[in-house]
Amino acid sequence: MSGNDNGPMAKLLLCFGAAIVLVCAAIGFVNAFTMDASMPGMPMPMVRSAASDPLMGMPLSHMPEMFVAGIGLVLVFIGAVGRGRAASSTRSSPRSRLLIGVIGTAALTIDISKTSTLGFVIPGMREEYGLTAGTASLLAVAGLTGTATGAVLFGIMADRVGRRAAYLIATLGFTATSMCGSMPTFTGNLVMCLLMGVAVGGLAPLLITLLTESVGGRSRGSVVVALSVIATAVGYLVAAGSALWLEPIFGWRVLWLIGAPTGLVLVLLTPLIPDWNRDRSPAAEPDVVRPQHRKALTGGLQRAYALLIGVLTFGLTTWVPTLARAGGVPVETANLLLTVAAVVMVPCALLFMLTYRKFGPVTMAVGLAGSTAVLLLLLTGSGAVSAGWVSALALVAALFSVNTMAAVFLPIAADLSDSAGRGRATGTVSLYNRLGGLCGPLLLAGLVSSASDVLLAVSVLALLCAGAAWYIGRRQREARLAVDVAETDERELSRQ
Repeated sequence: MSGNDNGPMAKLLLCFGAAIVLVCAAIGFVNAFTMDASMPGMPMPMVRSAASDPLMGMPLSHMPEMFVAGIGLVLVFIGAVGRGRAASSTRSSPRSRLLIGVIGTAALTIDISKTSTLGFVIPGMREEYGLTAGTASLLAVAGLTGTATGAVLFGIMADRVGRRAAYLIATLGFTATSMCGSMPTFTGNLVMCLLMGVAVGGLAPLLITLLTESVGGRSRGSVVVALSVIATAVGYLVAAGSALWLEPIFGWRVLWLIGAPTGLVLVLLTPLIPDWNRDRSPAAEPDVVRPQHRKALTGGLQRAYALLIGVLTFGLTTWVPTLARAGGVPVETANLLLTVAAVVMVPCALLFMLTYRKFGPVTMAVGLAGSTAVLLLLLTGSGAVSAGWVSALALVAALFSVNTMAAVFLPIAADLSDSAGRGRATGTVSLYNRLGGLCGPLLLAGLVSSASDVLLAVSVLALLCAGAAWYIGRRQREARLAVDVAETDERELSRQ
């Protein structure tokens, strides 16, 4: 609300805090590539003189910029809260909506790439620190704990202080925590991964909310699903491509550090993000189902489905690179297969959009989950998965399917939510997805020695997802029927 705007002081805090974070992130990024590896606390006496030297951890005493960046984030948060809820933006032209769609999709791509990086970081981290599979899975647990927290915090923040302020805080947090690539210990990586997860977890539902509001109309669901699938595919492509081309040169730490330049781009796009809030309905949003029936569609059922998708997606994403390498497939080849799978997802986005428009979200969700389960059960039952290459291809196919399922569930939740509480509703559904993700890596950690066991577990989870989606569809039909009956009664009463 513009009447609560504290004026220059709040804006000054926002700008000053953002500048501090960006400068500190830039310093940390440069130091990671130019540090003197012979300084005290380094694992071996070596001076980095060539770009091909693997990156090393850095003692915390040599990273004051990391702590200063935290102060900058606090200043930005104080400025956003002091500024209050922003006035509604008046931009609603087709050109502005297209711009928001492009920015939102690009930002979602970068956001998803950071989550997908977990699976590529773990093999190198295990080798450097000598970790078991169970201990290494704590990295995914820390990150997903952060994303679950961020989904709730930023969902509420988006409705309270506006989309733009929430976006700025999330992207600055994403940029600042990229310095986790310089952490000297595994414990330090856990802490920073937790903090990065808060920013990443808040950004994803916020961006889906922005995309839904920018598209508007009856086509919003199918369009946002297509954009989400593209973002998921390209995001995983960025993560896999980075692992393919950068990790052999710089080591696994570079996969965290590249968050600094990409985060900087996202921050610079902040002025183009609209200040919509819960008092604003930027586009015509016809109610497909009356408010009293929305709970049947967006309540416990969608949260249960999101929970299962989280177990499935994050469990598989975390361990596919490790499993592929354990099957005898070279590291470069395993990363290349995962990259190809991500490329294939991009043209499939149009197919998913058409399927959504023709059959609806429930039918598409059931089809994706059911086909994934059938494919993996056939591969596991035939015994073909015991071969290294067949196992790797089966894992890649499974990852393709579950990533598509993950790309679909959040746009569906945003599409079925009303504009007044869309940020919170989408954040809540995302929270349950992340809670499921907490269980996924731990659940599959004990099975990473056997690809067939992992695929069997994933197929069972996919069947549960298909069952949950089918039951959501049944409740949806009941809700629609109740609406039709109520409208018929109203018409009959008006004639009398």
